[in-house]
Amino acid sequence: MVIVLTAWLLTGVSGVTDTGDTLAQLRHSELQERLAQTEAKRVQLELQMAQARHAMQQLQPTVTLSHIEQELAQAQLVSVVTDASGSLVTLRYRGELIRLQAEQQGAYGLLAEVHPDKVRLKRLGHFRDLPVTEHW
Repeated sequence: MVIVLTAWLLTGVSGVTDTGDTLAQLRHSELQERLAQTEAKRVQLELQMAQARHAMQQLQPTVTLSHIEQELAQAQLVSVVTDASGSLVTLRYRGELIRLQAEQQGAYGLLAEVHPDKVRLKRLGHFRDLPVTEHW
């Protein structure tokens, strides 16, 4: 009887050891699976962020001004004087003061159109509106 009990205990202990190894392997593979899922989610989020950045860049207009538009953007309105003979516009342009008779082409090929609230400055098909801020 002792021999049968001893054999049964040894068989049971070896089964416990096998079961313990199996549980450890299952835990290890479950942890690896969770780690892989976490990594997949991280990569998916990075992809979504990159797609969002790309979409935002597509929405932003890429404004490239021509050389003439850049020059007109630097023009500053100094004064507008209107009398019976017409309007005289004074500008700061290319670092100097220039005077233009309204509706007549003047220095640098500039043309000034005087409106009640703005002066439209034109050159070679491009234009810029300069607001008139004060009336005397």
